[in-house]
Amino acid sequence: MTRSPARERSGRQPRCARNGAGAAVVALPHDGAPRHDAAPIGQYADHDRSFIALAETAVSPVISTTPDGTITAWNPAAERLYGHTAAEAIGARIDIIIPLEHREKFHDVVDTLLIGRPGDDFETVRVTKDGHRIDVLLILFAVRSSTGETVGIINVTRDITATKAAEDRFRLAVEACPNGMMTSDAAGIITMVNGEIERLFGYRRDELVGQPLEILVPERLRRQHVRQRDGFAHHSPAARHMAGRELVGLRKDGTEFPIEIGLNPFHTRTGLLVLSAIVDISERKRLDRLKDEFVAMVSHELRTPLTSISGALGLLMGNAAGPLPAAAVRLLTIAHTNSQRLVRLINDILDLQKIESGQVVFHLKHVDLRTLVDQTIDANRAFAQGYGVRIRLDEMSVDGEAFADSDRLAQILTNLLSNAVKFSPAGDEVVVAIERRDDKMRISVRDHGPGIPDEFKPRIFEKFAQADSSDARQKGGTGLGLSIVKQLIHQHGGTVGFEPAAGGGTVFQFELPCSGPAAAKRAPHAPLLLCENDGVASALLASSLRMAGFAVEAASTAVGACTDAADTPYAALLIELQLPDLDGIRLIRLLRGLPRHADTPIIVMSIDSAQTRSDLRAAALPICDWMEKPGDRGELVRVIHRAIIAIGIERPRVLHFEPDEKLRRLVRESLRPHADIVSTRSVDGARRALANFDFDLAVLDLTRIDDAGLDMLADLRDHNGHAIPSLLFSRDDDPDLARRVGVVLARSRMSVDQIVATVRLVLARYNVGLRPETEVA
Repeated sequence: MTRSPARERSGRQPRCARNGAGAAVVALPHDGAPRHDAAPIGQYADHDRSFIALAETAVSPVISTTPDGTITAWNPAAERLYGHTAAEAIGARIDIIIPLEHREKFHDVVDTLLIGRPGDDFETVRVTKDGHRIDVLLILFAVRSSTGETVGIINVTRDITATKAAEDRFRLAVEACPNGMMTSDAAGIITMVNGEIERLFGYRRDELVGQPLEILVPERLRRQHVRQRDGFAHHSPAARHMAGRELVGLRKDGTEFPIEIGLNPFHTRTGLLVLSAIVDISERKRLDRLKDEFVAMVSHELRTPLTSISGALGLLMGNAAGPLPAAAVRLLTIAHTNSQRLVRLINDILDLQKIESGQVVFHLKHVDLRTLVDQTIDANRAFAQGYGVRIRLDEMSVDGEAFADSDRLAQILTNLLSNAVKFSPAGDEVVVAIERRDDKMRISVRDHGPGIPDEFKPRIFEKFAQADSSDARQKGGTGLGLSIVKQLIHQHGGTVGFEPAAGGGTVFQFELPCSGPAAAKRAPHAPLLLCENDGVASALLASSLRMAGFAVEAASTAVGACTDAADTPYAALLIELQLPDLDGIRLIRLLRGLPRHADTPIIVMSIDSAQTRSDLRAAALPICDWMEKPGDRGELVRVIHRAIIAIGIERPRVLHFEPDEKLRRLVRESLRPHADIVSTRSVDGARRALANFDFDLAVLDLTRIDDAGLDMLADLRDHNGHAIPSLLFSRDDDPDLARRVGVVLARSRMSVDQIVATVRLVLARYNVGLRPETEVA
C-alpha cells in the first residue's frame, strides 16, 4: 500500500511520558524557535492538562498517536481493555493492537483525516496483549495545531464484543429457525432474511434485501398491504404486536400460497424495525379442507342413517314388531344405547365445528332468564329421572334478563345439567340458581358428585377431555359438552368457570352481562351504515352483523357514506378511519352536521384505536365507542345494541297467533330478522302476551278457532287504547270482524313470503319498521 506523505513525515513528534502519579502526559511539539509570547504557551498547557484529565477519567479507552501511528497517550481504560501498560504502549506503534488484516482499513481512515476530511465511526476488531480478539466501535478525530497542521490522531474505543456476540447469537437463532424470519424498516424495506425465507419464496437473499415487502405480496393485494403496513407503523408501542394473521404470499415464480405471519417490532439506533415470522400454512389449509369434508361426510352420510337406526331400535324395544325374548331386548338395549351415544357425538362434533368456523347464527334478544331456566329444567327432567336424580331451581333465585340467544342459552344449560346429572349419585339432586352479580347475571349448576381431580382441572374445557375415560364411557360422555359450553359463552361475551361445592360436588357457573334497566327497550329496526374501504373486510363484517339480526348498508368511500346518510335515518354508523377520499375524522364531522344524525351512535373501527382516540380532533367528537380492527365480532354486536338502546331506538314487536305448530315455526323464523316475534298457539297465550307487551302489529290465524275465541279480538289494543294494526286470516269475509278489530289488512290465505312482504309494508306504513328496499339477513 502506498503510504501517505504524512505517515513518512520525519519531523519532531510529540513525546509521551508518565508523571510521578502515573498519569499519561502529552509533550507538545516544539520546533526549537524562541517563544516571545508566553500567553499562547500558557493556553496550550491549560488545554493539554484538560485533555489529560478528561482522558484519565474516561470509561472508554482513549489513545493518542502521531500522524504516523506512534502512540503518545494511553489512558487507564486502554490499559484495562488491551492489557498493555502505558509504559509499554507509549512510543510503540498503534499496530500492536490492530490485527494484520484490519491495518490497511485503519490507515486508510487516518489518511482521510490527514487530508482534512471527516471520518465516520466504524466497527472493527482489535487484539489484546494476550492475543484475544475483541470487537470495537472506533471513533477517530484529528488534533491540529494553531497553524492548522495535524499533530495527532485521537482514538476513542468502545468495546462491543458482548453486543456483537448477542447479534451473532440472534443471527444464528434466526437462521436456524424453522419458520421464515425477516426484518424490515418502518418504510417496509427488507433488511434481513433467513434461509427459510429464501426457500419459501424462491428468492436469493441478495434479491430480497433492500426491496419493498410488497415484492412478496400478490399484485391485487399490494395496495391493501401498504395501507395495513402504514397503519401498523403508526401503532402505539403496546399495540404493535400481531400474531396469527393469515395472508397470501407470492413466490418468485408467480405462484401464490397461504401464509401465517406474526409481527414483532423493536427499536434500534437507526429506527424502528419489524421482525416478521412467516409460516407456510398450505398443509394446514389442506388438513382443514379434509376436516371440512369429513364433517360434511359425518353430517350427510352418518348422522341420518344413525338416527334411523336409533329410531328403529327404539321401536323394536317398544314392541312395535311384537314381543321379543328377554335376551333380545337386552341386546337391543345395548345397541340402542350405543347408537344414541354415536348420534350425540356426531351432533357435538358438528356443533363445535360450526361454532369454531363462525357459522352459528345467534339471534340475540332480551331473554327472561328465570323463564328459560324453568323451561330447560322441565325439558331435562325425564333425562335426570333415568339416572334417579332430581333437578330443581333454587328458591332464592332472582329474576333478571340477559341479551342473548335463548336457544343457545338453553343448549349451554342443558350441557351443564347433563354433566351434573350423570355424575350425581342416584337419589340425589342437582340445584340450579340464578344470581345477580353487579352488572352480570350468574347461572350456576351444583351437583353432589365426586368432584373434579386436581390434575384434570386445567383441561376440563378442552375438546374430548375426560377425567376418567372408563367412567366417562360408563356415563355416556363424549368429552365435548363443556368445550361447547365455553365456546358459546365466549360468543355471548360471558365467562364460565367451576369451583368445589361446600359439602362435596362441583358448582359450574356462567355469567352474562345483564340487560339492566334498559331491558324493556328493543333492538334496532333501522339499518346500520358500514363505511369500510376494504371490500373483503366489509363483506365479512356485514355478513356477521346480518346474522346477528341487523340490516346493513355499506359504503366504501366518505362521499358515498355522506350521500347515503343524508337520505336515510340509520340506527348507527360504523366508520373505518382510513378511507381513500377523506380522513375518517373529517367524515364524522360531516355526518354530525346532518340534522338526522346529530345524535346517531357512531362506532369507530381502527387498527389502533388507542392512538386514534388520543388525536385532539377525535377527542372533541361525540363518538359512542372505539373498536380495534380486526376485533371480536360478538363484542361489536353488543356495543351496537348498547348504543342503540341508550338512545331509545326500538325494534318492532309482532304478536303471532297460529295454532298449527309447523306453520307457526316457519312463519316465526321468517319474520324474526324483521321484528321481535311473540308467537303463541293458544288464545290464552295471546291474551297473556297482549297484557304484558305493547305490539306494533298482530298476525292472527282465526281459521281454526271457534266463535268464543274471537273475543280475543277486543284485546287487540295497546296500553293507550289504540287499535293494533292486524293481519288476519279468517274463514270468510266478515264485515263484523273488521268492525270489531278496527284495522283488518288481509282476510285470505298467503304464502309465507307474502306474509313477510306484507308485514314489512305494514311496519313501514305505520313508521315502525324497515324501509321496503332495505337488505336484511
